Amino acid sequence: MKNRSYIVFYINEKRYEVTGSKALTNLSDFLRYEQSLTGTKVVCAEGDCGACTVLKASVQELKKNKWIFKTVNSCILPLFSLDGCQVITVEGLQKKSDLHPVQKALVKKFGSQCGYCTPGFVCSMVSLAEDAVLEGKAITEKRTKNYLTGNLCRCTGYDPIVRAALSINLGDIEVLQDRYHHAKVMKELKNLVKNPVEINAMEFQVFLPTTLKKALQYKKKYPQSRIVAGATDLGVALNKGRLSYQNVMSLQNIEELWNISQSKKSLIIPARVTLSELQKYLEKFFPELEKMLNIFASLQIKNSGTLIGNVVNASPISDTIPFLLVSDALIEVRSLNKKRFIVIDEFYLGYKKLNLKANEIVTAIHLPLHQGEQISKLYKVSLRKDLDISAVTMAARFEIKNSNIKEARLAFGGVGPTVLRLKKIEKKWTGQKLTAELIKEAAFEVKDLVNPLSDVRGSKEYRLQLCQNLLKKMSDELKAVL
Repeated sequence: MKNRSYIVFYINEKRYEVTGSKALTNLSDFLRYEQSLTGTKVVCAEGDCGACTVLKASVQELKKNKWIFKTVNSCILPLFSLDGCQVITVEGLQKKSDLHPVQKALVKKFGSQCGYCTPGFVCSMVSLAEDAVLEGKAITEKRTKNYLTGNLCRCTGYDPIVRAALSINLGDIEVLQDRYHHAKVMKELKNLVKNPVEINAMEFQVFLPTTLKKALQYKKKYPQSRIVAGATDLGVALNKGRLSYQNVMSLQNIEELWNISQSKKSLIIPARVTLSELQKYLEKFFPELEKMLNIFASLQIKNSGTLIGNVVNASPISDTIPFLLVSDALIEVRSLNKKRFIVIDEFYLGYKKLNLKANEIVTAIHLPLHQGEQISKLYKVSLRKDLDISAVTMAARFEIKNSNIKEARLAFGGVGPTVLRLKKIEKKWTGQKLTAELIKEAAFEVKDLVNPLSDVRGSKEYRLQLCQNLLKKMSDELKAVL
């Protein structure tokens, strides 16, 4: 299978073929400075404000052979990650001279204010309306706010924006998957992504393999290469001039890494599954994590970012790692000749240090489907409720048998160089009757078991107090149900 030296994508039905160093350009710069599509704005260049929001669909995520358009932050989206994609910007929403129904609603309800952030809001609201039509659901205030979490308005004019969303007549919506469906384009992109991409730009190389075997061969040849899936971290590094890798390999075109599966014992989440796709499965199997993901990040980030990316990033303030620790998740790791499983508690060896060999790739996470009576609790404390980095996170899980704790797990993030399990407290809890008083007692012990640092998100004393308060909060919540 011959390698390509270019990527192909479409923007508002126009075909683009990109090679060389341009493949590292972020999409927002490409739109604004090379294509004069200046409706897309840039403010933070970190994927936080949503001014750069566009709609993206990939041939890897088709449904009934039709595009599924999702919002993404174009400011942190490298062009190479668009291979096999269709992008719609705010300019592509109106039909000839007729504005999109979402745009009309914002005009009518005075939702544009200064107008700088408006194109991003428009794209997010189009996604809201599209999903409402395709899923047969009404647009509610809560649903509107969930879709707009990743869009910030400096004019503090959220009320007219929300009213505009609630006023949209779904009968007027022509979904983009019908409007931009062209069999010839779909066929071309499907065939293209079957061939690996190797782009060389001066001393830098981007590789997009199409099979796991090719990815592992590349990792063996270039052990120091940077592996990406959603590339949200890489996009920020590129913008800030902090990229220190000569070889980047994206797993985006490996079909076998896109689909969640279920065994008798586990939910298996491959490396390319996005957080938004994962969230669809969690309500049934892990409802506590599903709720946490609602405040984990914006839709734009979740539509690109992956669970494994979050795990391998190894941040001690990660929102997902505490849950994975108390769930006894298994990390599936592969090299060219071997596959092994690592209990997540043994995966982190220190700050940003992983139990991972240079020739290995994390290919999946196995989440055990625990049997019997289970109680799980997840908490996150941050300065903002939505779209903010945590100061402290906490996760707890209890397996109950005959009213006693058969197995206990407790983990805190933000209190050390890695997310920590408090095994001393777990041991004390095991075998005892689960009561609110038992949990409250642990609140007075935790200060002797963790030693957080002070930083811009909180002092050591603040973080210790949060750990105690979260245990007390869990105690109060359990008191109401036990």
